[in-house]
Amino acid sequence: MDHIQAARDFIENEKQFHLGMIPTEQSNPLTRDLSGRIAKDTADGVRTILAADGEIAGVALRCFRSEAFAGLVKDIRRAVDQRRTVLFSSVGASGRMALQLDATWRLFWTDLAQRIPLRAKQFIDIAERTNSLTTGGDRAAVRSVENFEDYMTFGARQIADAGVGPGDVVVALAECGLSASINGSAIEADKRGCTTYYLYCNPKEILCEHLDRVRAVFERENIIEMPLYVGNAAVSGSTRMQVTSVELLVAGAALELAAWSWLADNLTASELSAVGRGVLTPDDYAHEFARLTGQLGSGDALRGIAQAVEYEVDVYNQGGLITYATHAYLQDILTDTTERQPTFTLPPFRKAGDTESPVSWAYAKDPLFPSDIAWQHVLRRPIKGLDWTRGDYVRMGAAQSILDKPPAVGSEELSAYHIGYEDDPSRYGRRPARLVLVDIDGASVGKAYDWYLGNKPNFDAGLILRIGDIPAQPLCADEIRIPADVPHTIMELMTHLHVKLVFNLLSTATMAKIGRIWGNWMIQVLPTNKKLIDRSVRIIAGLANIPYERACEEFFKSYLGRSPDEQYRESYVVETLRRLGMAPGKG
Repeated sequence: MDHIQAARDFIENEKQFHLGMIPTEQSNPLTRDLSGRIAKDTADGVRTILAADGEIAGVALRCFRSEAFAGLVKDIRRAVDQRRTVLFSSVGASGRMALQLDATWRLFWTDLAQRIPLRAKQFIDIAERTNSLTTGGDRAAVRSVENFEDYMTFGARQIADAGVGPGDVVVALAECGLSASINGSAIEADKRGCTTYYLYCNPKEILCEHLDRVRAVFERENIIEMPLYVGNAAVSGSTRMQVTSVELLVAGAALELAAWSWLADNLTASELSAVGRGVLTPDDYAHEFARLTGQLGSGDALRGIAQAVEYEVDVYNQGGLITYATHAYLQDILTDTTERQPTFTLPPFRKAGDTESPVSWAYAKDPLFPSDIAWQHVLRRPIKGLDWTRGDYVRMGAAQSILDKPPAVGSEELSAYHIGYEDDPSRYGRRPARLVLVDIDGASVGKAYDWYLGNKPNFDAGLILRIGDIPAQPLCADEIRIPADVPHTIMELMTHLHVKLVFNLLSTATMAKIGRIWGNWMIQVLPTNKKLIDRSVRIIAGLANIPYERACEEFFKSYLGRSPDEQYRESYVVETLRRLGMAPGKG
């Protein structure tokens, strides 16, 4: 198929993936001049990105006061009492967050078993009440699985494989409602009699008017809707930021409140005191998020973020690599580094032993454990892949490209990515190579710091990035500090949000600073599915001021004219814009 035919096919036969009318796919006026502002002043650029978070607290507050949120808290508590399952299901950035919500719940209860030993058996059972899945299976935690989110059948099959049914609770984190797979998951969960919640971040009327796959969800009267539209994304179409922040805030608060409800009803006063922390009121979760964003946008925190951005910019401008090391909140940081691949057309993580694939610009490692144990700490449950056969894909209506070469997403795949303390020469074989120890609330004092000191000589330089409640005594001279005062609750929700916001700001501002964002358009988008093909075409049409139809032809000319092993050279959008006489990424 030549590029003219490919463009015609996409225009005529994939209208459900033409998404220019969807708000989260459009430019946010607050960040429209992001690339120009950050080129002049890093801190001003960071503030510009953070401005897009302004609606989150208010939207969350309205949700916290809704019957749907109260119902979610009660249903999670009911699942604990009745020994049922609470399953978080999503795709992409929200899919990785589904894994995080599951792991956070499990970590709290297993840690509590150490505090109150005679309750250990009971707490371990409660820890097992949650489960999680992301489109493409757990391997998607480290590398996007191409095209999987385009299929409602894939999402439905993963729900069926999870074995949920009446009495179970399924929380579908639908991001913006655009991905077919999560809509298929929600519908299948409802068909199976699960109490199904659907969190989505675009106006319902617009979604229903244009997208059959979303309308099919809203037509099911038993699915409980939780609207969380917080405005357009800071970087157009990049839902890994504001969308996942509001979903983490809402779903995380529901978990904490449900857990506290059970604790308050079942523990003695002395046992409850041993828990050590409590929860916030629903309103206070929203107020504390607003206070957190205020802290990050000013003073020492803003200066620290800007300093960290300039540190990474310097490394990448010289063709170097960054390796983060942390045990606490490793999953949060893995999530951000993974999402840089499709957002900015960067090389993904590569498996241990692979000496041919390009090396990811950023990576994250656990300095305390070998990889097989580190993955246990990240997920808090066994690794779950998709061990589907070619026949399975045929029955689910997969495209010929998937049938010809099914992706490697089996149960063994994730463990092939070494995130533990093993020596990895690929992380320092190219210079400059920087080792960054991430210290959150002083947790890296001790063995993690010793590992950092022992491995730092392999790199040409090192740094400690300190976040949160930072001890007054420096660990070393090379520190960047990003302080914030957040309340410490039973599952540390606000600290998770702090880490998420810091790393989202760090990675996005860095990419904007080095020219991989133009205005607020993600011109280095990697088109791993039809939604991203449409986004690529719309960016070309908008920036080159040409009709969508011609932009589609020009995109496929680039897309089909390059070998797949060159996909990380630069994005097809940038290649196309250059061919059209433009100079993308110049501010």
